[in-house]
Order: sequence, then C-alpha cells, then structure tokens
Amino acid sequence: MPLHLEQAAALAHVGDTLYIGFNEDLERISFPALVTIGGALIIEANGAVKEISFPKLERIQKYLHIHDHAGLRTVELPKLRTVGGEISLRVAPNLEKVRIAVASAPVEATRLEIEACSQPLYPGIHLKATSHQPG
Repeated sequence: MPLHLEQAAALAHVGDTLYIGFNEDLERISFPALVTIGGALIIEANGAVKEISFPKLERIQKYLHIHDHAGLRTVELPKLRTVGGEISLRVAPNLEKVRIAVASAPVEATRLEIEACSQPLYPGIHLKATSHQPG
C-alpha cells in the first residue's frame, strides 16, 4: 500500500534536520507549507518515490541531499533561495524535471554536486555558487 505524508501538509518550519529515508512504499514526498529548515534536508533511498515537492521552501540552514532514488522523475523546489552548504543530487537515473529556484531569483549554495542522474538537469537549476562538481 502506498505511503503518504498528508499529516505533514501544514508543517511550516523544521527546527533541525528533516530526514526521509528507506521508505519502500512512499511514492510522493510533498511538504506544501514548509518554508524553512533549521538543519539539513536529507531524502535518500525511498524506492518508490517518483516526485519530491517543496513549493514554498525558501531556506535550508545546512545542506540539501537527494540520493538513491531509481524511480524519481520530478524534483520541485521553486522558491529555494538559500542553502548553507551544498546541494547534492545523486543516483536518480530517471530524473526528468528538476526545478531548484528560478532564473530571476537563484539559490545561494556553497557547492553543487550531481552524480549518476539523467541529463539535462542544468536548465532547471538556478544557482549562485562559487564551485561546481559535475558527476
């Protein structure tokens, strides 16, 4: 049976790290009201996930890691403006659409890491960063 996170729909702030990992029945990760995360956002190894959506998320204090999602097709973080550390997308071979920030208001991060993801990802990632590590 698919797992859903409806109970998190009203969550606006996380004081520390938000970790979502190793959930084999989770098909969609969506936090429609979340604006800030006081630590890191780590989403890893959720076997059935096809979509990750944080439509209002603006700030992540530490880093953003999205790793090991063979079925992932869409990542949406259109309002993200600040990430205190790196943005890392790894092992998402079926990724079709990535939207991190927008061209008129790019996200600030220390580093961008992309490894074993489908291409082209770059048109959907708008980043103000000093270094880049393609995978």
